[in-house]
Amino acid sequence: MANPSAHASRKNGALSGTKAEILAYVAEAGFGVPRSVHFEVGRWLDDRASVIAEISGAFRAGTPLAVRSSCRREDSEESSMAGAFLSLLDVPSHPDPSFESSVDAVIESYGAGLDPLDQVLVQEMVRDVAMAGVVMTRDLGDDSPYYVVGYDDESGRTDSVTGGNGPVSKTVHVFRLFRNTDFDSQRLLQVVRTARQLESHLGSDRLDIEFCLDRADNIHVLQARPIGGSSRWSSEMDEEIVDKVSFVEEALTTWNRPQEGIWGRRTILGVMPDWNPAEIIGVHPRPLSASLYRDLVTRRSWSLARESMGYRALPPVELMVLLAGRPYIDVRASFNSFLPTGIPPDTGARLVDAWLDRLESHPEFHDKVEFEIAQTVVDPAFEKTYRERTPDALRSNEFRQWSELLSDLTLRCFNLGPDGSLATAIRAAKMLEEKQAHRERRLPERPGDLLARADSLLEEARILGTRPFAVIARHAFIAESFLRSAVAMGAMGAGQATDFRRSVRTISGEFGKSLRAVREGRLDISRFLDRFGHLRPGTYDILSPRYADHPESIPAGDQPRSAPEEREFAADLTDFDELLASRFPGGPDGAAVLEHGRLAIAAREWSKFVFTRNLSDAMECIARWGEHSGISREDLSWLDIGSILDSRNRPPLRSPKEWFSPLVEQGRRTAKVGQGLKLGYLIRSPRDVYVMPRHRSAPNFVTTRRVSARVLHLDGRDFEAVGTEGAIVCIRNADPGFDWLFSRGIAGLVTQFGGANSHMAIRCTEYGIPAAIGCGEQLFESVRSAPACELDAERKILRPLETP
Repeated sequence: MANPSAHASRKNGALSGTKAEILAYVAEAGFGVPRSVHFEVGRWLDDRASVIAEISGAFRAGTPLAVRSSCRREDSEESSMAGAFLSLLDVPSHPDPSFESSVDAVIESYGAGLDPLDQVLVQEMVRDVAMAGVVMTRDLGDDSPYYVVGYDDESGRTDSVTGGNGPVSKTVHVFRLFRNTDFDSQRLLQVVRTARQLESHLGSDRLDIEFCLDRADNIHVLQARPIGGSSRWSSEMDEEIVDKVSFVEEALTTWNRPQEGIWGRRTILGVMPDWNPAEIIGVHPRPLSASLYRDLVTRRSWSLARESMGYRALPPVELMVLLAGRPYIDVRASFNSFLPTGIPPDTGARLVDAWLDRLESHPEFHDKVEFEIAQTVVDPAFEKTYRERTPDALRSNEFRQWSELLSDLTLRCFNLGPDGSLATAIRAAKMLEEKQAHRERRLPERPGDLLARADSLLEEARILGTRPFAVIARHAFIAESFLRSAVAMGAMGAGQATDFRRSVRTISGEFGKSLRAVREGRLDISRFLDRFGHLRPGTYDILSPRYADHPESIPAGDQPRSAPEEREFAADLTDFDELLASRFPGGPDGAAVLEHGRLAIAAREWSKFVFTRNLSDAMECIARWGEHSGISREDLSWLDIGSILDSRNRPPLRSPKEWFSPLVEQGRRTAKVGQGLKLGYLIRSPRDVYVMPRHRSAPNFVTTRRVSARVLHLDGRDFEAVGTEGAIVCIRNADPGFDWLFSRGIAGLVTQFGGANSHMAIRCTEYGIPAAIGCGEQLFESVRSAPACELDAERKILRPLETP
């Protein structure tokens, strides 16, 4: 056996050597390392028999071994070459002939650069593995100060994470200044503490550590090597991250306390509940996008809309908070807004706390809280759902009172007369559409007039756009809740519910027909742009181009898919009628419920289409003002809408470019720190700033179709793309600006963010396109980086493939 640490040496304080040499050095220090032997390639080639004798003396015959590469070209601080060379597991020890062939195969993988001083490492396999994975002691993406633990605690294999081929892979970010009390899992704490000890022993905080734990919770270090490549992160940025983490923790502690006028003992923050900012503006929006969304939706419009429908009136609490530039929904505030007017405070508080507890226990439902967590309407399955989810939340008299109040609210929502909340909201949106039809299309010339126009457009959008849209969207959620409950109670088949959804004609159908008519020469492109030219892939993103900016691309591209065929929904509603009559004596029958749903679903898509014209035009006014002021769209995206519009009433005493330049740089700097600050998609407590699991989401599958096809990944600002025909398109988040996809013959759609009732879910239902909406970060990344994938919506399967 070679001297374990004969060639291990320190360079600038850090240990250098081959994989085998460093591992031997680690074993000498008392870390748990499987029994190991390493030898040089030259010795194997010259005197194989003596090496085999040494191996036979170290391991009993038949012992399962790992035969690993230990090439001098891998595992340096300059380049790790991780995975470049072969390692083989579960190799029987000599005299089994596969041992020699395995060593030969590992050596052969070294290729033309083979050096006789290269080595091969032989280790005894660890048995009864409970957890295995890899710890990076810095984030590989930006070198920020986090331990990144990728692990598998289900398959019992040691290579499922490193090989990327295991059935289960979980990832957790751990801030380097963690406290032991921040961990829920003692196993995970043991892993990270071992990583910290290895950093100290090896003199480096940039390590790639492969590990496993056996079922007795003994940790075994299988490999420890430097992370290749130079650091892209400065010590000053480390200090800034440390500083920001403490401020974020303080903010979370404050938000988690009881709040005046808001019921519930604590809160949870999430990027996807309720008004799902991750889907609409992304998880790292620039300041202009985030401030526009806040101004139009999450500051006040969201709660006033629900109040007008009979839900509880809230104090002026904001729905969205920003942590280091990342948008989160205050779920406690959201849940308060789903309580009916008149509910006693104690009853409301108990419901909010029960819903928060359920969300904490089921983080996979973070993008479907209105269907899987909170009960926001009395549908035919109301009592059954309550018993299944939160049976002990209320006393019987409290449940009865809540049920009666929410039932009254529900029945009022089915009032389709002119005084009903749905009709009132639709009238408001029509008023906005009429204003748009009579508005001067040409932009003003003077800078001050441009900002005045933008301000006016946004005010209109708030009053006549987003607020009525919020009412209509809530009605659409109620409609979907009734459809689901009808299926759950056996009064309607799942196929019937899907047929009904597909029978609803939305603005997407008009868009698809118009686009096809342009490409077939039956519609002048100017008329198309008059109607649809304001749409852009990123509704709130000033950097996202409009259709009007690229008219030349409209007639081009793949042969478009036909618009959804017109179909009538015809079904026997006898069972649905009986179910409704038993729950709502004298209330709406099945036909009335479906009519309400048809109107609400179609109006939701149309009203969003209407108010986004005001938003798009306002952004164009701001962009033109920027041109006059020497400020590019790129720089404008780093400013918030308030500071831009305030310059009208508080004019700077310098040129706009000079005045806003420091604010632009501040926005960029904050974004860089925010990108380095790792925060989860669901934050339960201040502890989650230190230990952040990447929650796995349960995708929302659309249709019952199955497709296997090549994958095409689109960026969030793509306007048009070639090669969409027959592809499963992957996109992180999408909104009406991506409606062009549905005219390009896509085979399926996968999104990282999005809910069961989101814009893209509706579109895919209408077109009959199989989709997995809101599949979460880990599954999305595995699919988008694969050559192909299988999407089986009926069996709820989404998995990457090597070939279609």
